[in-house]
Amino acid sequence: MRTRDSRCRPAIVAIGLLALAQAARGEEPAKPDVKKAARYLDDRAAEWFGFDGADRGEGVDKVSCLSCHTTVSYALGRPAARRLSGQKQPTDDENQVLANVRRRVEHWSQLDSPRFRLSYDFDDRKKVESWGTEAVLNLLVLADHDRRCDRKNPSETTRKALAILWKTQQKDGPEAGSWDWLNFGLRPWEAGEARFYGATLAAIALGTIPGESSATDDPATREGVERLRQYLSSHVEKQNLHNRLVALWAATELKGVLTDAQRRGVIDAVLGKQREDGGWSLSSLVDCRRQDGTPQETASDGYATGLALHVLQRAGLGRDEPTVAKGLQWLRTHQQPEGNWMGYSLNKKRDPETHVGRFMSDAATAMALLALEPH
Repeated sequence: MRTRDSRCRPAIVAIGLLALAQAARGEEPAKPDVKKAARYLDDRAAEWFGFDGADRGEGVDKVSCLSCHTTVSYALGRPAARRLSGQKQPTDDENQVLANVRRRVEHWSQLDSPRFRLSYDFDDRKKVESWGTEAVLNLLVLADHDRRCDRKNPSETTRKALAILWKTQQKDGPEAGSWDWLNFGLRPWEAGEARFYGATLAAIALGTIPGESSATDDPATREGVERLRQYLSSHVEKQNLHNRLVALWAATELKGVLTDAQRRGVIDAVLGKQREDGGWSLSSLVDCRRQDGTPQETASDGYATGLALHVLQRAGLGRDEPTVAKGLQWLRTHQQPEGNWMGYSLNKKRDPETHVGRFMSDAATAMALLALEPH
């Protein structure tokens, strides 16, 4: 259920003057090249599938692991590109992501074996983190696919993924309601505080599953959802703004995740970080130092801008709101020649021409498309 914060402060009006002036002059807003963005994502998905470091398992059971930066972003963002361009059928790469996830869910009890392999299995701690992370990401991808297909009820594989989610949820202690999460000290998705991020993704997945029965008929689901709500609501205040922003996204999908005051607080904080050019910078949402000592990128980037605009629109701010209008204008005018939007690593200064250096741009492009897609 979406809420709308209709307050219009003078600062918000000021940053929207350019977009409003263009509209008053009857100028057409710049239009991104969605097909080029889609090709970029397709190429990057294919590159990930061919990346030996992503291989898990062997023979017919070999898959490429789910990565927040590339394949999860692809699974969420590529359908948005299809909708924007009028393309109906999923691509072969989209189908491959789904096939990989379905195979993992169907053989869940066998993942800790050479035949399948966990995401990371080099020590017992990483095995535990891998179980929790994959349980959440698998459900997120499957639930989003079910909704995009206009299913009235979840698929059988999605139901199995939901049961797995509750088996891996932490039931007791200060982290009750959350999931073990991969921690490599890499922000924003694989560091200590990313455990909260993983819980927000679980809430998004749960709110995305089609059909009311998925959240009401099953006692395990009712209990698990309540634990998750309590965890998110009680932990959100001490999170960085990136995590709080994703928690707001979760609150637009699953009722009771945040209080009204918490929602308003996140919206105000995010609006306060918008730059004069209309975009947002990821480094302004996550206060951290790079591991190599290089300064953080402070310019507006596609990931932070796309995420902020996608969530603000889901939270009820319309495209005619000056802050949203100017942000969308930034996205329309900052697509790169290759079709992507730029994203920057919080951890090291990366060469954007390398495979690893493109990870943040993969996520940025997917988020930009989600923000540009009609809400």
